[in-house]
Amino acid sequence: MSKDIFHERNKAIIAASFGMALEWYDFFIYIYVAPVISALFFPSTNPIASLLAYYVSFAVGFLGRPVGGLLFGYLGDKIGRKYALIMTITITGLSVFFIGLLPTYAQIGILAPTLIFILRFLDGFALGGEWGGSFSLTSEYVNPKRRGLFSGILQATVSIATLLATGLILLITSLMGYKGYEDFGWRILFIIGLFIALVGLAIRLRVEETPVFRKLQGENKVEKNPISAAFKKYWKPIIYTGILVGIINGIFYYTNFSYAEAYATTIAKTFHISPASTTVLTSAIFVTAAIGLFVSILWGYLSDIIGRRLQIIIGGILAIVLAYPYFYLLLQGSAVAIYTAIFLGGTFIYYFAGAITPAFLVETFPPAVRYTGISFAYQVGVGLLGGFSPFILTLLVGATHDIFSPAYFIMAMGIIVLIIALFAKETKARIYEGEELLKNY
Repeated sequence: MSKDIFHERNKAIIAASFGMALEWYDFFIYIYVAPVISALFFPSTNPIASLLAYYVSFAVGFLGRPVGGLLFGYLGDKIGRKYALIMTITITGLSVFFIGLLPTYAQIGILAPTLIFILRFLDGFALGGEWGGSFSLTSEYVNPKRRGLFSGILQATVSIATLLATGLILLITSLMGYKGYEDFGWRILFIIGLFIALVGLAIRLRVEETPVFRKLQGENKVEKNPISAAFKKYWKPIIYTGILVGIINGIFYYTNFSYAEAYATTIAKTFHISPASTTVLTSAIFVTAAIGLFVSILWGYLSDIIGRRLQIIIGGILAIVLAYPYFYLLLQGSAVAIYTAIFLGGTFIYYFAGAITPAFLVETFPPAVRYTGISFAYQVGVGLLGGFSPFILTLLVGATHDIFSPAYFIMAMGIIVLIIALFAKETKARIYEGEELLKNY
């Protein structure tokens, strides 16, 4: 590999990583600070009612994602990956920043939650084009035989974002105390998002367009309307990959790294079960995220050996087997039980299959409609399933009065993942027309 190719590939990976890290950091902190913001912006005498209202605002961000996925997917497949990604990270950074500046319900009344809904929608709109664009950009700079490895490297940004968020929460609460965190500290978490976006923007401005897309332009093979082309030729893959990533990258991720905190504290208390320590939960998530940096890359590399399909099949089985023990351990309250639960949920329920979904999606859609296909499939799937998962899990507990109903839900999702994978085709190292040059990368 020449120095120029190596240099451009690394710039592309770093540029994509910043956007991915911001995406996960943003959504992680928003759901993690649920106990604080739900009381400040959605006050109620019933804590579960406040949580439900808050989770609706969380889900609103996901409603904006399919719209953004279509728009930025169209732009990314029409004018280039780079320029679409410059727009997405700019809008994301600003919307996250302004959430950190919002007055509370006590200060401006109903306008406070209304502004939360608006900013969340804009945030989701921009992020709608981030995930598909980041993986389109990166995949078109790497050797197809190593897509799994690089998929795992990019998915490791989930861990980086989680480490950053949990580390900052632990730092702020230790310096300001929990009262200070409730009063102002939580705002710092959102304001920092702008600085992440600025660094990512500076890097993206220096990245060249991918060699694959430049080849499409040079041969006049850019689709006139990538949206209609994607839905006309690839509507079946859009549906089944959307469901797949919605479960793995949405439900499995947010259950372990977000909902677990509310489940082991607020939900546990409503069933007269001693709540777990929020500090222990945050620490467990922090440690698991640190481990995730390595297992994400390991699982990604494994898929280059055994294939994406088999790994997703195993991932579905792991979710089915581990769901009940996972929720059982969260209710035990002890530090050992909490650490074990979060580790199992992160390493085997989420990371094992989640680390390779980017490679699976990239290999499912050809370059001419890749940005559009990935973005829409991912954002609809994660938006409808992942975005509403904290709300659904909370609603299930309230409707059934069964504290283990979330476990049964996760088992059902694992069965769906297993069925999709069994009927899917292997995509490992698939090369489309125009990607032959990537063998040199």
